Amino acid sequence: MESTTDLSAAAAALTTRLEASRQELLDLGLRNPLLNFRPSKVRGVEVVGEQAEAVWERLVQKSRPLVFAPVPEAAQPVPAGWKGDPERAARRASALGLPVPAVATPAQLSTAAALAADPTDNKLQTAELPGKLESRLLNTYYTARTSLEEQGVNILYLALGMLNWYEADSAGEARQAPLVLVPVLLERGTAAERFKLRYTGAEIESNLSLQAKLKAGFGLGLPLLEEEMPLADYYGAVAAAVAGFPRWQVAPDSMALGFFSFGKFLLYRDLDPATWPAGNPLLGHPAMEALLGPDTGFRDAAPTVGDTAFLDTESSAAELHQVLDADSSQLLALLAVQEGRNLVVQGPPGTGKSQTIANLLAEAIGAGKKVLFVAEKMAALEVVKRRLDALGLGAACLELHSHKANKKALHDELRQTLSLGRPASAAGVEDQIAQLPRYRQALNDYALAVNAPIGRSRRTAQQVAGELLRLAEERGAVELPRLAFSGLAAWTDADAARAEAQATRLQATLQKTGSPKQLLFWGSELTVLLPAAQAVLTSQLPAALAAVQAVQVQAENLATLLGLTTPADRAAAEKLLPAARHAQLAPPLAGVAVADAAWVQHTTRLTELLQAGATYTALHQQYDAILLPEAWDQQLLPERAALLSYGDKWWNFLSGDYRRARQRLQSLWRGPLPKDAAELLPVIDAIHEATRHRQTLTEADAWAGSLFGTAWQGLRSNWPAITKTQEYLTLTHQRISRGELPKELLGYLTQKAEAQTSQSFGSPYSPERGAGGEVTHPQNLAAQLSALETSLTQHRAALQVVVDSLQLNEARRFGPEGRLQFQPFATQQHTLAAWAADVPALRMMTEWNNVAASVQQEQLPELLLLAETWPAAPRFLAAAVRQTWLEYLQRQAYEQHPALRQFERASHEELAARFRQADQDSLYHNRIRALRRHHEGLPHPQAGGQMLILKNEFAKKARHKPLRRLMEEAGRAIQAIKPVFMMSPLSVAGYLPPGAVEFDLVVFDEASQVKPVDALGAIARGRQLVVVGDSKQLPPTSFFDSLTGAGEEADEENVTADIQSILELCKARQMPERMLRWHYRSLHQSLIAASNHLFYEDKLVIFPSPGGQGQLGLVYHQLPETYYERGTTRTNPLEAQAVAEAVLQHARTTPRLTLGVVAFSTAQRQAIQDALEKLRRQHPETESFFNRHPHEPFFIKNLENVQGDERDVILISIGYGRTKDGYLTMSFGPLNGEGGERRLNVLITRARQRCEVFTNLTSDDLDLSRTRAKGVAALKTFLGFAQHGRLNQNEETGRAMESPFEEAVHRALTARGYVVRPQIGSQGFYIDLAVVDPDQPGRYVLGIECDGAMYHSARSARDRDRLRQQVLEAVGWRLHRIWSTDWFRDPARETERAVQAIEEARRHAVQDDPDEPEEPEEAAAETAGIEREELPAATQTLAEPYQVAQLPAAVGHRELHQHSLGQLANWLTLIVRIESPIHLDEATRRLGQASGATQVGARMRKAGRDAALLAANLRHLRQQGEFLWDISMQQPPLRDRSQLPAISRKLLFVAPEELARALRTVVEQSFALPREAVFLPTVRLLGFSRLSDDMRQQLDAVLAGLLASGEVVEVNGVLKPAS
Repeated sequence: MESTTDLSAAAAALTTRLEASRQELLDLGLRNPLLNFRPSKVRGVEVVGEQAEAVWERLVQKSRPLVFAPVPEAAQPVPAGWKGDPERAARRASALGLPVPAVATPAQLSTAAALAADPTDNKLQTAELPGKLESRLLNTYYTARTSLEEQGVNILYLALGMLNWYEADSAGEARQAPLVLVPVLLERGTAAERFKLRYTGAEIESNLSLQAKLKAGFGLGLPLLEEEMPLADYYGAVAAAVAGFPRWQVAPDSMALGFFSFGKFLLYRDLDPATWPAGNPLLGHPAMEALLGPDTGFRDAAPTVGDTAFLDTESSAAELHQVLDADSSQLLALLAVQEGRNLVVQGPPGTGKSQTIANLLAEAIGAGKKVLFVAEKMAALEVVKRRLDALGLGAACLELHSHKANKKALHDELRQTLSLGRPASAAGVEDQIAQLPRYRQALNDYALAVNAPIGRSRRTAQQVAGELLRLAEERGAVELPRLAFSGLAAWTDADAARAEAQATRLQATLQKTGSPKQLLFWGSELTVLLPAAQAVLTSQLPAALAAVQAVQVQAENLATLLGLTTPADRAAAEKLLPAARHAQLAPPLAGVAVADAAWVQHTTRLTELLQAGATYTALHQQYDAILLPEAWDQQLLPERAALLSYGDKWWNFLSGDYRRARQRLQSLWRGPLPKDAAELLPVIDAIHEATRHRQTLTEADAWAGSLFGTAWQGLRSNWPAITKTQEYLTLTHQRISRGELPKELLGYLTQKAEAQTSQSFGSPYSPERGAGGEVTHPQNLAAQLSALETSLTQHRAALQVVVDSLQLNEARRFGPEGRLQFQPFATQQHTLAAWAADVPALRMMTEWNNVAASVQQEQLPELLLLAETWPAAPRFLAAAVRQTWLEYLQRQAYEQHPALRQFERASHEELAARFRQADQDSLYHNRIRALRRHHEGLPHPQAGGQMLILKNEFAKKARHKPLRRLMEEAGRAIQAIKPVFMMSPLSVAGYLPPGAVEFDLVVFDEASQVKPVDALGAIARGRQLVVVGDSKQLPPTSFFDSLTGAGEEADEENVTADIQSILELCKARQMPERMLRWHYRSLHQSLIAASNHLFYEDKLVIFPSPGGQGQLGLVYHQLPETYYERGTTRTNPLEAQAVAEAVLQHARTTPRLTLGVVAFSTAQRQAIQDALEKLRRQHPETESFFNRHPHEPFFIKNLENVQGDERDVILISIGYGRTKDGYLTMSFGPLNGEGGERRLNVLITRARQRCEVFTNLTSDDLDLSRTRAKGVAALKTFLGFAQHGRLNQNEETGRAMESPFEEAVHRALTARGYVVRPQIGSQGFYIDLAVVDPDQPGRYVLGIECDGAMYHSARSARDRDRLRQQVLEAVGWRLHRIWSTDWFRDPARETERAVQAIEEARRHAVQDDPDEPEEPEEAAAETAGIEREELPAATQTLAEPYQVAQLPAAVGHRELHQHSLGQLANWLTLIVRIESPIHLDEATRRLGQASGATQVGARMRKAGRDAALLAANLRHLRQQGEFLWDISMQQPPLRDRSQLPAISRKLLFVAPEELARALRTVVEQSFALPREAVFLPTVRLLGFSRLSDDMRQQLDAVLAGLLASGEVVEVNGVLKPAS
């Protein structure tokens, strides 16, 4: 929280700073011609011999034009010498020997002129010779016009009467100060006509500066000229006031035409804090504190919408109500203002400042705001006013810009605005506008869809389409495969680029190595082959080859031994091992049927047979010792049964079966029969089992014998031996059937069996024989087996060493299941031999492996696989990758954006056309809206307060209030009629008393030329500040100070250019900024290119010209024969003559185009003006041109005064240059000073169509080592551009086309024979493609726009789909749009469309007139179609006539009290229904009058009260106090009671609610109504003619209630409606 001390210190600092600023304005020195008038040498005219009162009567009272009369011929001297120069005459006379002619003195001329003066004629007599008078008037005419245009102030006055005064009693020289100043205008029709002097109609001024000087220096109060005060009386009053000063005199008939300005004094007075109301103090204004405070500045936040925002979706731009087209940079400024920001709007030349301001003002009008639009330059206000007039919004604007501040004109304009009817809207516009958001959204959807990054890529659909088109052309008929990259969905462009880079590397390697599968060492994964490793490998390969050969031999030997097929590979060789091992395990097989299938087919039977034999033998071995041999053949089943039945009984001896059984058994037993039956039963069972086994063996004897041969001995066979044989052969057959052993092994075993058989029947020893019949030994098989096993081990080891050394990927080389050692031995030998023969070939493999490793590292196995398998990979592998990625993106884009899927050219272009129409209709709609808002805010004709003052002024014939006083007394009413005031800073100070009016918004234009102190008063009158200007253009100039200062010429060689402007101050004080970027003015880019490059960092959006439309652009005229007269005239007269002749040539040949001439110096401007005057008199036929363009008249100015002007053609005369001796000083007047480059920037950006430079210099003549002036350096660059058509950097863009799609279009059209140039334009905007006109190569016949980056870069649909095209067509382009979606679908069809468009454009180009650019059309009558409803014949009143209820005749049939109460209640309800609210007594009187009573007595009043109570109980009406209301009425009507009988015209009979409404209405319809003044209009509104004290008291109570409830507020004694 700031302390009170800090706040006081800040306030004191602010006061000090303001006072310091005010002191800049106070000029009470003797350089002020208002205090010390001295005639100028070149301007102004002194009037002699005339009477001031007579001049006053003719000029002011009768409004007659007057002319100036030179000295009479009789008094004129004889011309002497060249141009009347006396010195030259003397020299010439001396040379000729003649006497020198006499020369009249000034006194003689003045006396002669005074004698010739006639007070009754229309001439003002002067003491000037005709030529000198004409020159003076001409200079005065041009200076006055320039001052009016530049500063908006008419400073040309006719001074009537002078006060001769002295600074001190001792002063010897008298000073002359004018007393009465009549604002006048010099005018003429043609150059041959005389100048006429007219009174402008503005207020006639007293000398305020003299009044202040006399007050300050002498304590003397000088009287002011009162309205309608006779001159003689005023002079007398002045004489009386100065009577105390003996030598002071009034010279009433001393008159002079000259330049005088009160402006600075008015500003000084306006900034006096004491003159501002206490409720609105000057120093309390936030902007004053921000601008003047020691360390405050503006605290506005930056605008919420960024420079790069897309306005249709990221801002509330759609809520703005533009009435003129606004590009995105203008919209950003409008949005910032709409947010309530104080704002600096930087508007470089031609960027639409006036257009933006017009939109700003229209927006304010539509929002019901009050605006103060301020500019010093009259043209700045007028161009905005013309725009608003064309829109119909000029009715809301009041021009108070100096000479336009005319009382009569103001009254007429206010009256005319009040008479306007309500604007009527055009049918159908609202319907079109309702569709605008939908149209805009659809266009934006497509623009986004075609240009938005797809997925994780930065590519757009448009770029993808173009790249696919280019790819299709590159690949030709080759069909590219689509790679199924596993991570494709997660790819970014960087991933795709890496994949394509890898593919490119693979391509290059493939082109060197060929197919990798054809490489000798394919499968090796070595990435480096060092010499040592190569040497090792060289030794390993022969060893491996030997190992292969060895294993092949050993395998062959063993196979031969076993009778098997020779193995072709290691797997077959390894299969020999189990066969050989199995053969080694074979039992003796003599006589055995080895190959019989029964070994495997009857395995179970054999097993049972052999088990039976083994069991049989085992039983005999167990019981033969206790049984007789005969026992084995017995059947003992009865004996077994007897033992089981009786063996365990104690009485078994009693059983005969038991006894017989034991007897039988004893007969078969070798020893005594055991007594225990349990011991006997197992033996009996064994005898039975043996019997079964014997039977089994006996039955199988023959079959078993055939299998086992001699080894089968029936019951006596060697069961373990034959079991072993069975098991071996069964296993052999099973393994063969399972493929574990070769079938051929049975042959070997058969041979072995036969050999054993032979051995058993032959000699004691017989060797085995091999499968081939050769003799073998059993130990030979073991040796062969062992040898093969050893060879295989060595083979595996040797090959593994090679595989390891090569890092051989055996699966890649030999297939998924293959390994080198398992390849056929022939393959192994061939491979190893080939490797051994060319080990260096391994380096090709390492190269491939390195590339492949990189691909694997990038996790792109699919790419590697395709490279290894696709024959076309060496040429198109990268293309396949690119196509895969692009097609994926395109598919994703179509899935993501329905607008792409749904796009169809014809319907899209129809949609764009509808959008353009609806968008333009919205401008019209917004105009109607603003006009209606203005109309709704117009005061009611019957309003009181300040409107009464205005109506009184309208009714007067004379003695109207001065404008300042009128603003003070009726300013708010004027604001309601004219919510936009258009003024200069001086007119603000002069016409708007502090506190009289307030503004919601203050807008400055050309703010770089407004001094801060000049702007403060206007700023303090508003709540929000918008400062529009260009800090790269002219700062405030002191040029005009010389006119109203000492009367001396300003030294142009030393013009100060560092005076700070309000624009620079606002920037320094941190006010938010916006910059307008679209350049509209120049029809050829060369007119702005130099400025854009030198001053705006190429940030402007400049639309290129197609060329060919006559002479457009920058034209350079070098005049080497001319010279600069340095030190004498300081002009280049021959250059001036050339420029004057060019003006006349323009007037003759292209009079339709507006023209301006700008010189670097005042002297050169004067020289051109003089030369042109002579030519105009010689060629009167050209005079029509000089009056042809009222809004943009021809001018000749110096560069100090040209800011804000623009013309179709500008002629620039540099003037400075080489002297007659060829010397160049490097001095270029204002350009050499600080800020000189800003002056040049203004100068070179004024032309719309053509700018011509006249000089005797070239850019090479300017030696920058001799000057450090930035202005001269910029001039050098500009001259170089004018000469050579290029800046110091290459003008050609050289830009590559922005997308492959544009390249595809370019190639297609180039193939058809057209010359197509890409990227025509400059930084900020480029036309994608332009087709050169073959008939005129200097111009483009057609511009082609695609839907790529430039299309998408627009900040709004309006920019993209309407404004760009509109601006390009305005500068002469014919345009053709190509949509990438359409082109991709059918390139051939779209190419044909483009060709047709080119040929159509060529036909139109032939019909165009190339010789002269068309005259720019005046702003179309944009008000066309805006109609206003007619005002009703009778002005609508605020109060309606009072309606009296008519009762039925039945009321009068009897006396009132005799009617039933119910009937009375019904009739009372009828009265209330018509007259609600009505006083109960008045309603009773209505009933009494209807019944025939003349008076209302007590009985009648009681009947009325009873009837009212009943009606209220029945809810037919309601009673509030003494007033009866209709049951449904909430708001009382306002009623005029003037026609009621006197007995009813009482304010007491008016309901308080109606009184309150009447008071509110009067306050609302009035402006600045004092509290005491509210009562009379209120009673008049209700129909009462007079205001009595009782009425005042009654109304005052009601008003107090309104104030208490807040419905009305009181501020400083003035009533206002609640906001």
